[in-house]
Amino acid sequence: MARVKPRIRIAEPVEFSPTALERLRAVADVELRPCARSEIRAALAECDVFWFRLAHRIGRQELGPAPRCRILATPVTGIDHIDLAACAERNIRVLSLRGEVQFLRTVRATAELTVGLALALLRHIPAAASSVARGEWLRDQFHGRELYGKRAGLVGVGRLGTLVAGLLRAFGMEVVGYDPRPDFPPEVARVDRLADLVASSDLISIHASYHAGSHRLIGRDLIARIKPGAVLINTARGAILDEAALLEALERGSLAGAALDVLDGEPDIHGDHPLIEYARRRENLLIVPHLGGNTVESFEKTEYFLAERVVAALASAEAEEPR
Repeated sequence: MARVKPRIRIAEPVEFSPTALERLRAVADVELRPCARSEIRAALAECDVFWFRLAHRIGRQELGPAPRCRILATPVTGIDHIDLAACAERNIRVLSLRGEVQFLRTVRATAELTVGLALALLRHIPAAASSVARGEWLRDQFHGRELYGKRAGLVGVGRLGTLVAGLLRAFGMEVVGYDPRPDFPPEVARVDRLADLVASSDLISIHASYHAGSHRLIGRDLIARIKPGAVLINTARGAILDEAALLEALERGSLAGAALDVLDGEPDIHGDHPLIEYARRRENLLIVPHLGGNTVESFEKTEYFLAERVVAALASAEAEEPR
């Protein structure tokens, strides 16, 4: 008797990789259908693999007591949007890109966005473009600053931090980094104290992994030590940064500006968020909706890579089933 194919639910199907889809369909019945938060529990009760990016948080409530789902697949490196303990209790595997260092060296979208945010912030690009769209031509209102000759301080010098370091050096920046890791990259000058890094850098860029030890790593005391006139970029995770302290520093002018690709609590972010309200009034805060890995090339690479891992996991699970 032929075995029933496993079921895969692609809960964020927009721009899903065609090659990854073809690979998954070779071994499973695949449904590409968006999933509202209220529908997650029911979806997990009906599928063997639930595939999503960053639009959902999955905890005990969403999992339920005994879901059919055996694999959560998420093509991202940070998996703080998943309750790993609850998954382990239910024998659910979480497949992600965490730890896939060799493969991830080919994925550079977040590193490029970091530089793009720095340039947009320092050169007032969004505000200037909006001014022209209003029919104005006010060149003298948008005096910017250059990267060349400045010091960049990287908080976290793993894969992404190292990639960003190379890009910023190409702009003529001096690049230093803080990271307790033993395999600190030799091409980046090491700073042993985070307080020293933020006090001496013109541009601070956060690339640390998020975990319990890095929660509010850039807190009120460190923000108070940031070099006057410096700018801060965060493309890591929102909870690494004390957002209330950041807002206070922007309002009093001790921090020249910030650009954020992430906010604490996303994706549940609304227009009344204090940082978003500030960004409406001021040009020195840019916020974008977690665009780091959101490129055609990144989706294609990461989704096909993860699809191969899902196929292997399904094959392993089938081999373990009693005949």
